[in-house]
Amino acid sequence: MQINRENLEKLLSLNDFQLKMIINRIATEGGIDPAEFNIDPSSIESIRRVLGSATDEDLARIADQFASGKLGKKR
Repeated sequence: MQINRENLEKLLSLNDFQLKMIINRIATEGGIDPAEFNIDPSSIESIRRVLGSATDEDLARIADQFASGKLGKKR
């Protein structure tokens, strides 16, 4: 998944259950145990608020960090 404004809007349009499942999948792919998050409905609302306020610069920085993390795991 590319991290850009269009895909972010798609994520934000998902219902809470779907968004939680996507977050868990991304965490797992990043080597993080989703059970450590303990995501509840108030967490989902906070996540939506933060993601909704992300600037294009924030998204670019996140994409770079995510790509760096994936490259580091392949070595």
